[in-house]
Parts: sequence; C-alpha cells; structure tokens
Amino acid sequence: MNDINSTSTANNVFHGQTFNDLQFSQKRISHNEFYDCCFTSCDFNEAIFLNCEFNNCTFITCTLNNLAVNNSKFSGVTFTDCKMIGVNWTNAYWRGLVLFAPLIFKRSMINSSSFYGLNLEQIVIEGCRSHDVDFRECNLRAVNFSQSDLQNSLFNNTNLTDANFHEAKNYDINIRNNIVKNASFCRYEAIRLLSSLDINLID
Repeated sequence: MNDINSTSTANNVFHGQTFNDLQFSQKRISHNEFYDCCFTSCDFNEAIFLNCEFNNCTFITCTLNNLAVNNSKFSGVTFTDCKMIGVNWTNAYWRGLVLFAPLIFKRSMINSSSFYGLNLEQIVIEGCRSHDVDFRECNLRAVNFSQSDLQNSLFNNTNLTDANFHEAKNYDINIRNNIVKNASFCRYEAIRLLSSLDINLID
C-alpha cells in the first residue's frame, strides 16, 4: 500500500484503503485522490488538503480543526463523531459540480465553519453541534438538520425548502428572508420562527 505523502505534488491515487491514527497536524496533502477510503482516529488539525479529491470516503473520530480544503473536491464524504471547528468549505472546489449530499456530518462538531453561498442540496448535518456556522446565501434544499444544535448560526437568503429540522434546536431563522416551504419543524421549537414577525406572544 502506498503511504500518503504530505509533500509530494505528483498524483497519488488510493482505492478502498483504511488509514488509522495518521498524524498530519499542520501538514499538507496535495494532489492525492481517495476513492472509498476510510480514515479512523486521524489528526488533521490545521492541515491543508490542496487539490485533493475525496469520493465516497469516511472520516471516523478524526480531528480536523481549522482544516484548509483549498481547491479540493468532496463527493459523498461522511464525517462521523469528528471534531472540525473553523473549516471554510467555500475554499473547496465546487465550480460546475452538481452534487447531492456531497457532505454528510453525523454527531460531529462543526462550529464556526462557513458554507456561505454553496449549492449543497441534501447535505446531512445530523446530531451535530453547529454553533456560529454561516449558511447565508446557500441552497440547502432537503437538508437534514435533525437533532442538531444550531445556536448563533446564520441564515439569510437561504433555500431551506423541504428541510428537516426534527429535534433540531436553537435556530434563528427569519421566515421573511429565507425559503422554508415544506420544511419540517417540531412544534415546541417552531415558535422560534415567530420572533422575526414583530408580534407579541402571550402565555
């Protein structure tokens, strides 16, 4: 099996491989392609993914805080039980791509990340801590936010058509500035949507 080279600029292609306990904090991985690979308990804190491609890959219990995703492609990538604070996903390569659920986050911490202006239909953010995340100007049609905590996250001109907010909490969404057609909300949390209507609620 080839090792991941943190400095090589030559194309390296990996198929169906499992990587355990990689220590790549503050290192650069460039021009590598990964297909159906699994990363478990790896440290990518402040690492740089440069011109990489990830297809149908899985990251489990990895740390990826302040990861740079410069010009890298992601399709069908799942992050489970990961900690990945401060990732600017707008720096990844999305141009010309029509993707459904390119990113799946489950039980992960994605605080202070940015998805500003991205087209990410059917993205999954399930059971996650998603504080201070920027979802403005996004197409999040059919997004799954179920059981996620969205405290202080930003929504403006965001397409949330058919979104699933089942058991999600702490979201502040102005229904006049966002599209929420056919979105699903729990009754006890949906009252938060009324805060943007300048009305008085009486117990």
